[in-house]
Amino acid sequence: MKLSYRCESCKKDNTIKTKATDRHGLLMEMGKNEFNERCKHCGHFTKKHINRLYADDDYNLVFVGFALSAIATFFLWDLGWVSTLTGAIPLYFWTEMKKKSSTFNKTLVK
Repeated sequence: MKLSYRCESCKKDNTIKTKATDRHGLLMEMGKNEFNERCKHCGHFTKKHINRLYADDDYNLVFVGFALSAIATFFLWDLGWVSTLTGAIPLYFWTEMKKKSSTFNKTLVK
């Protein structure tokens, strides 16, 4: 999950690096309701509220799931569990990613 906001001047998305999983954790991490950021594309300085952030899907973990399923396929080929296990690993990573981003987008702070 990556947190993004849209720049008002150039209308491009910018990301924020954080370890928070919801807006309340982000509020505790930042210590205030608003954050000041400079756009990485045009350099416009913006002040946004935490509720203006939205969570985007980060597909890097899904690619890790595909790599793990390829490794599992190599080791479990003779056991016959290949179709079940190799399909379940990337699906698990994808559903967890969707669940985290949906949870972040549903909660708001005052």
